[in-house]
Amino acid sequence: MKGLPKKIADGFERLKKENPPRLVLKMINGKYYVYRERGVWLKNLRKNKTLSEYLGRVTDEGAFIKKALHARNDIGSAKALIEQHGGEIIWHKREDGEAIANTFQNSDVNQIDLKILTCLSMNARMPVPSIAKLAGINEQTAYARIAVLEKKLGINYLLEFDTEALGFESYLVLIKFEGQLPPVNEIKETLNKEPKVQFAAITKGEYDVIVYVLDEHSTIAQDNLWKMMSETILSKYNARWHMIPYGQTYSSVPLRQEFIEKILARRQWHRRRFVVITPAKEDMLKREFLLLKELNRNAAIDFSEIDKKYRLGQGASRYTYHQLIEEGIIIRPTITLTSLQTKYLSILKTDTINPNEASRTRANLLLDIVEDGQLTNKYSLIGNISIPEGAVMFMNVATEGELEQEIDKLIREWKGVIVSSLIVTDVLIGSLYYRRLDNKYSRQYATLIRLNKIEPTTPQDYE
Repeated sequence: MKGLPKKIADGFERLKKENPPRLVLKMINGKYYVYRERGVWLKNLRKNKTLSEYLGRVTDEGAFIKKALHARNDIGSAKALIEQHGGEIIWHKREDGEAIANTFQNSDVNQIDLKILTCLSMNARMPVPSIAKLAGINEQTAYARIAVLEKKLGINYLLEFDTEALGFESYLVLIKFEGQLPPVNEIKETLNKEPKVQFAAITKGEYDVIVYVLDEHSTIAQDNLWKMMSETILSKYNARWHMIPYGQTYSSVPLRQEFIEKILARRQWHRRRFVVITPAKEDMLKREFLLLKELNRNAAIDFSEIDKKYRLGQGASRYTYHQLIEEGIIIRPTITLTSLQTKYLSILKTDTINPNEASRTRANLLLDIVEDGQLTNKYSLIGNISIPEGAVMFMNVATEGELEQEIDKLIREWKGVIVSSLIVTDVLIGSLYYRRLDNKYSRQYATLIRLNKIEPTTPQDYE
């Protein structure tokens, strides 16, 4: 920038040396503000977009003042800070959290709440002002409603990974015991010892137990399955074990912290002094591992807390975060609802018996998948299997008779398949995502557009 005062120029140069590249200095009303810019490829629109993130300002003396971090759950702190500096607070259409909570407890979730849940599901780190704008409410109301939803629905903030980008394949293990089911605590204890197991549940139906496992490739997965069958307490029970590759097509499974800290920890690449070593493709830097570990605990944590905790350079966590998104390892920071009032989790299994008919009516299944639910998406997880050819779909059942209606609908509209179901009676390990994703970003929606079954629309930006 021409004509920049020397102190400001020197301060900005120092800042650029301490932080990742692509910092931009902008003069607005005679003051100088610092932004970080990054390019993002919008797949649906097939074009690049430049995103600017405000970091703070440079004073006339060249000092950098970071932006004030908003406290999503503590409007009182923000109020005290403003008043401490002599500011005056004027709320427009004032609604405090307690008043909204009282209203919320006596009514169903409304359209504003659904929009907020969609925003948090698509990007748990979406700025509250942006959420407020999309929901059509003022910022204070948005803060209050988010706080109420967090308490009422038990919102947890967590990370969604692309496990293939991490170098892992997904498998389902289906177990059917001969005779009486072993004690549940024995099954849970055995599976819990294996950090590659991300989800496990007792089921009622064709199988007694379903397990979702991540492993590097099929040979290692088979070896680990054999150890589980033959070298654990479960080896004393007669059972049929089936391991099936599971090609996820809709959503994914939250990763257990044990997987991050015991499996991904081995992937860290450590620089060795005086020796130049190129890391293997599947390796990750220590700061990448530390970031994933912390965000998997709380995807809404402030990056500065991570930098401070591990003595990383200023801005290192934020830079690493955007880098891992661009590399496809992080899909999104998201949420799951832990206090849903539902009846049970069901698992629908389809076997293809007539490929021609199944292909001809496939669009009916895709339309069913992208159908908007009231509070959460209809399906928590969907994936393809090949032995036999078909699909396994996890669906949360909220009302009496809903499962039977869904099975009848699938049989009626998706020809060439046989539909069976399992009912989860006890979740042993892990969880699934219960959230409200915008299905316009799903593979199923893109396929329906390609098949000319729906008209393409401009997707909402959740940055």
